[in-house]
Amino acid sequence: MRHFIVVGAGIAGLNSARHLQRAGCAVTVFEAARAPGGRILSVPFHGYTIECGAQFVSSRYRHVLPLLHEAGLSSRLHKTSAVAALERGQDFRAVHSKRPWTLATTGQLTWGETWQMLRGGFAPAREARGIDPNHYASLAAFDDADAHDWATRVFGGGATRYVFEPMVHGLYFHRLKGTSRALLAALGAFRGADTLIVEGGWQALPRAMAASLDVRYGANVEQVVETPDGVRLCVNGDWINADGAVLATPAHATRAWLPRPSLGEAAVLDATYAPSIHVALGLSPSWSAPKAFAQAYGALYSPVEGGPLAALTFQHGAGRGDGPIVCAMFGEQAATRSMPQSDAMLIRFATEAMAAHLPGLERAVVSAHVQRWAAAEPRSPVGRARAIAAYRATLGRDRRIVLAGDYLGSPWTDGAAESGQWAAGHLLAARILQAERAALARTVA
Repeated sequence: MRHFIVVGAGIAGLNSARHLQRAGCAVTVFEAARAPGGRILSVPFHGYTIECGAQFVSSRYRHVLPLLHEAGLSSRLHKTSAVAALERGQDFRAVHSKRPWTLATTGQLTWGETWQMLRGGFAPAREARGIDPNHYASLAAFDDADAHDWATRVFGGGATRYVFEPMVHGLYFHRLKGTSRALLAALGAFRGADTLIVEGGWQALPRAMAASLDVRYGANVEQVVETPDGVRLCVNGDWINADGAVLATPAHATRAWLPRPSLGEAAVLDATYAPSIHVALGLSPSWSAPKAFAQAYGALYSPVEGGPLAALTFQHGAGRGDGPIVCAMFGEQAATRSMPQSDAMLIRFATEAMAAHLPGLERAVVSAHVQRWAAAEPRSPVGRARAIAAYRATLGRDRRIVLAGDYLGSPWTDGAAESGQWAAGHLLAARILQAERAALARTVA
């Protein structure tokens, strides 16, 4: 029986291990943390469970939804509000994601800006039809222009500043400038999708997946070496042999284990990440959100307005006496500056940043929780989708080390899951090829 090693128990690593195990292979997963999930992190707080990492599931996910069903978690999926609050000037407007005309009726865009945005979207939508947005390599043909410049030309300056800038900054914490239009093409495929949350926290998914696998926690991988017969990994000072390995960890960690990567590996491992800080505030039951936020699941700040925050999410009281929860996520510039600060300073900073739009917030805070993410989301500059496509196309069947993870797919959970499945498929195809070669050699002999 072939034995494969997977490094990383995030969704990419777990999905890779799951596919390898189901193909009849022995699989060992090594994870540095004490629990599975990576940046899927659910934490009990203020009488609820909050998401401190990945925030939600999309109804257009193609890989994660079957995993949730298989884990028996489908009944715990619930739609969130389709309303999001968007910033323009000094105000937020409540916009319905399935009713684009609300951009104009709320004043988020003028009618002229709204028409230009909708008209500009026809051709890109037609070009991207049929492409899996979670398979970022499939968007290589769109990876040819800066998203800011392209969006301004196609959708207009108003939509770029007050729709696409807040969307990319709020979801991925980095700016639209310097990002590839391939990311906007992928996001366009989610138009009209429902946002779903998992009751009780969706870290339940990686926990359920890990329960059926051999996962070794607290495992510090120090080196990965390919040999003529497979791979050798140094884990917590001990060397372990295997037939192959999937490295499903962030790019900077993987780079440290591969001192001499191939050109294709080096290109994808060049990925950089935007940091963020997640601050959750548990509030008094007497506090209520202003009208613009009352029905909103979240709010997206426009970075052109110069504020430090990227996004907010709201968890309103459920009649149990617990007050609402407001969670703030910092944009990359503010997160970079503030990362060394104490929790108390970060809570104060976030509270002050929200105060102008959430009156009475400072006096209503009952409890708080801080989560730092030095590598929250991979950036998607021009060239990343093409680099992924080239890596996948040129990776030899004899290569026993395969890369997976967030930087090998679209920068959301389903993209990571897809990359893990692809990595497992590559190793399994290589195993079949090796078996065929061995059979041929026996026949010739």
